[in-house]
Amino acid sequence: MKVRDYSKNDYFFANSDQGYYCSFMFKINFQKIKWVNLVFFVLSPFVAVIGTIWVIKNGGIHWATWILTLGMLYACGLSITAGYHRLFSHRTYQASWPARLFFILFGAGALEGSARWWCQEHRDHHRYVDTEKDPYGINKGFWYAHIGWLLTTEHDEKRGYGNIKDLKLDPLIRVQDKYYAVFSIFMGFLFPMAVAALWGDPWGGLFIAGFARIVFNHHATFCINSLCHYLGKQTYSDKHSAKDSWIAALITYGEGYHNFHHEFQSDYRNGVRSYHWDPSKWLIQIMAGLKMARNLRKVSWQRILNAKLMMDQKRAELAMDKPNELLVAAREHLQQAHERFLLLKREYQKIKKEKMYLMANRLEELRAEMKQSRKEFKLAMAQWQSLLKTPVGLAA
Repeated sequence: MKVRDYSKNDYFFANSDQGYYCSFMFKINFQKIKWVNLVFFVLSPFVAVIGTIWVIKNGGIHWATWILTLGMLYACGLSITAGYHRLFSHRTYQASWPARLFFILFGAGALEGSARWWCQEHRDHHRYVDTEKDPYGINKGFWYAHIGWLLTTEHDEKRGYGNIKDLKLDPLIRVQDKYYAVFSIFMGFLFPMAVAALWGDPWGGLFIAGFARIVFNHHATFCINSLCHYLGKQTYSDKHSAKDSWIAALITYGEGYHNFHHEFQSDYRNGVRSYHWDPSKWLIQIMAGLKMARNLRKVSWQRILNAKLMMDQKRAELAMDKPNELLVAAREHLQQAHERFLLLKREYQKIKKEKMYLMANRLEELRAEMKQSRKEFKLAMAQWQSLLKTPVGLAA
């Protein structure tokens, strides 16, 4: 591990031999500290803990307050992931105005900045990932990526708003950005306090559904910038530090399949498999079923599979320390089997959609061919996985 101290930039860097950067320390120029952020991030956990203890000692927490807290937790968390992130930042789908209003309101309740500001920072992150211009690059240290970047004005001096022109067309985003302080204070604190007052527990609403929930929401989102670039597997690409981890997905409302997201930014999913924990994906799908979301963008399975196979091959060849012709042949065979199945499936769906009744015999033939093609693909996949498990044998 080679360590260099870039004191002029007020960062502590650690440059690893693998090309990734990780450090658990960071330095901040005290003349450039965002004091409001620092004071809030330091005091909010204490207020949450002390306030919760006080409520418990003075009558206890009403059961409905716990339900409110859980509801606020997910409403605000998903407004960041499915709203700020996948809708506003990446435009992976389109949403009706009631859905956008929901994200604007509860996104403000997460106290993570206005949608306009949040999207600007996130688009810069993708554009400059793992470089000096990355606002919360993991190369500047784990804790810098997690929270340190929010405590300094250094990135503010380099920011431009040229990459969010599309967001300025949305009146909801413009209004929220202009009156963000009002939105955030009301939705973050006054709203849960007022709702909990309905059953006589306003202080529980303030300290638990307000402060404690905000602290959890903050660090769940911050883990996307830190943990998701630090823990897990580079399933689809090693051109960036983003990683896939089901553990991180549990913490981040599904954002833990981060290597997939960085490689396929236009896809509304992060957990691409049906069994992947991705409540943000499920919310978007429910919205689509209710006609509140449309034009959900997905990357083709062919592109996803090809990227995964290339990374599988790369890892196996690194383990063998040389290219392997058997792996290349197996990968190409698997890709061809997959392409053949997709071609048959598309032809079958086209005939069925256009109701070509005169081609009933062809439909039967296609069903049989698809069944056989699926078997061939599964066999090729099993052979591929078997080869990956025996890199030593391949190298012999």
